[in-house]
Amino acid sequence: MILWKKLTLSLSAVLAATAATQAIDFTAQGEYLGSSDCIVCHERFYELWSTSHHGKAMEAFSARLVKTLTPMKEPMKIGSEEFIVVFDDQGGVLKGTFEDGTQKEWRIRHSFGGRNVRYFLIPMDKGKLQVAPLAYYVHSGKWYDATGSMVRDFQDEGPEDTAVHWTDRMLTFNTSCHDCHVSQLEKNYNPEDDSYETTWKEPGINCEVCHGPAEAHVKAAEEAAAKGEELKDLKLLRFHEDLNLEQRDSTCGPCHAKGQILTRDFTPGELFFDHYDLTSYEDRDFWPDGRDLGENYTQTAWMANPCATSGQLECIHCHTSSGRFRFADNPNQACLPCHQDRVDTILEHSHHSAEAGVTCVDCHMPTTAQAFMSRSDHTFRPPSPQATLEFGSPNACNLCHNNPEAIMGNYAGHKKEDVEWAAKYVKEWHGENSGEPVLKQGRMITLCRDGDWDRLDEILAFFDDEACDPAVRVAMLRLLVNCPLPDKWPKMREQLADEHEWVRAAAAASLQYDTSYETTQALLNAAQDRFRTVRIRAAQSLLARNLAGYSDAEREAYEKAHDEYWNSLIIWPDRWGTHYNQGIYYDRIGDSENALKAYEKSLELRDDIIQPLINAAMVHARSGNSTNAYEMLERALKIEPRSPMVNFNIALLDAEFGDMEAAENHLKAALDAEPGMAQAAYNLGILLARKNDPAGFQWLEHAARLVPESWNYTSSYLYFLQQAGRSVESEAFLKAMVDTGRAAPEAYFTLAGNLEREGRISEAQAIYSKAKLAKHLPMDAKRYAANQEQRLRAAQ
Repeated sequence: MILWKKLTLSLSAVLAATAATQAIDFTAQGEYLGSSDCIVCHERFYELWSTSHHGKAMEAFSARLVKTLTPMKEPMKIGSEEFIVVFDDQGGVLKGTFEDGTQKEWRIRHSFGGRNVRYFLIPMDKGKLQVAPLAYYVHSGKWYDATGSMVRDFQDEGPEDTAVHWTDRMLTFNTSCHDCHVSQLEKNYNPEDDSYETTWKEPGINCEVCHGPAEAHVKAAEEAAAKGEELKDLKLLRFHEDLNLEQRDSTCGPCHAKGQILTRDFTPGELFFDHYDLTSYEDRDFWPDGRDLGENYTQTAWMANPCATSGQLECIHCHTSSGRFRFADNPNQACLPCHQDRVDTILEHSHHSAEAGVTCVDCHMPTTAQAFMSRSDHTFRPPSPQATLEFGSPNACNLCHNNPEAIMGNYAGHKKEDVEWAAKYVKEWHGENSGEPVLKQGRMITLCRDGDWDRLDEILAFFDDEACDPAVRVAMLRLLVNCPLPDKWPKMREQLADEHEWVRAAAAASLQYDTSYETTQALLNAAQDRFRTVRIRAAQSLLARNLAGYSDAEREAYEKAHDEYWNSLIIWPDRWGTHYNQGIYYDRIGDSENALKAYEKSLELRDDIIQPLINAAMVHARSGNSTNAYEMLERALKIEPRSPMVNFNIALLDAEFGDMEAAENHLKAALDAEPGMAQAAYNLGILLARKNDPAGFQWLEHAARLVPESWNYTSSYLYFLQQAGRSVESEAFLKAMVDTGRAAPEAYFTLAGNLEREGRISEAQAIYSKAKLAKHLPMDAKRYAANQEQRLRAAQ
């Protein structure tokens, strides 16, 4: 099955492929009134909306609401604290007892959610609304630990997820989770004292969020009614008639996406990638095959949905504007008219009996959950038990067959024998290659996540595979940033001409560290892209490059894109990440003073994050202020004692200050946390080998094997072998380096030279021949190898 049609257009064609969409000017529509003004003429729609999950995205925690909830019988212990919600005639209060015996009480003001869970908001100091530590599972009437439920059950070898404290700023409503639960919000943040005076027109997602302000419409309707005339000019945005499919989907996207907000002025009618960027499978919240592990809010899956990417399906085909499923009584109708043949033969296609009652969505949109919030898979991919065997992801077959608990995120029941049983039948029914595109995608993402760059050729070739859909391309581009091999750049640069703006944006961002003329020119072209997200990412990568040799038009385009980039860095003054990213910006342009100010501001908003401290330490170190750098790293070490990056950098400063014992201990701590950290292995190896400690030789060899292309690592190990009288080991080591296919040219030439001096001419010739044919070596090295091979052959 072809998941994504490949691009054959030139970059200039891509830039002109999509007609520009302008922000709709709602000025003529007047002021926002609220949904109560809609009810007079639209009573039926109001009823449908007000009882929907959009209408109830936020509700007052009232006496009426608590009648629908089961009261708590006893306090719940969360860590060293205890909490209980007590109902009263105003709604209820949260009572807390802390480790030292003190107690506190908060009036619960709001509830949000409601389809599966209810979270609650309590007022804190400085106008902050905080998510309460207790949440409520609607389907069972159970109260539970809110943040404890949010922990992701990662199945890879990365760090385990842990619960944040309920007072964490990530759970402050004003800061993190407002726009999708209330309408016409004004944050009113005061950065001087970190306070809020947040207001909104009404709770929930109201009519005017999608249709724009209603004042002019209501006035025109009243005037027409008074005259007994038909209202012809609605003076309101008509969602179906005035917007195309892409615009309508883009209106739904912002609240159903996990990504990055780049502006604060999105209006209906504009396109998603003019205001947002989107997370893909580079994030561990996705299984390698793209299935949801954490909470990902649908949009990424939608971008991998072949029905949607072909332009033949949109959100409101299946959902009403209030979020209801249109085909709840007959789900198979959602697949019409495109898949009439499958719907008509569903029993034969699914190989299930009529009694089983299987529908299309059971297999193609299986339901799983994270933090008690259920979600259905919007990629529409077919079930793949084989993917479960390879990657651990859930599959539709085994959700029904022996592991219904997986619907709530417990995959322990996905027993291997059951999955193998399901995989056997899927292959019998649909062929041995059933699900192969999904398996290929998952394998490539796994290679990139694991940093298996020995297979870089295979990874790069997958960009040209028909199974490489936009979501996979984006993830691969972002993960390839971690690859140290320069061979990656041409293929990554090609993606700037991709058909999809999401891919072009990811390519532009991933090319930051390729400073070649070809890439700079391509990024300058991307700075003129139709989509703002692409332009922002291009400007981000072009920052601080010398553009003196380029045309006035290109430099002007860059300046405009740069302004958009800078604006994306200042829209969230109440988030630590905003100031952290500003610090990176200032650091890249050489403004150390403002970089340090920005990093310090980020630490004021959040003092338990190490990234600003590490970056500030680097700024101090480059400025020659090693004492301040050390102080920053010490602060970081108190937050994360096992951080490999902190331990490594503080070890370098230990060595600079002459404290070799401390340097050794910090390097060991770095390698204990991250054994594959080549720089730490190399530096520890140097320290220990100088003392003729056998461990030093092991660490030097380890560093060289981790990064065979580093002649510095390889030659250092050879030097210490010679100093220790162990030169006899050099040949085997150099041969091992050459056999990796990634060795530095000097490794080939040193080995060949040694063999020639020993009279082993044919073996030396073979090494030069390998170097001549090595894809990763630069051309001058290959020419030298070819000349040496020819010289030896002529001498025989």
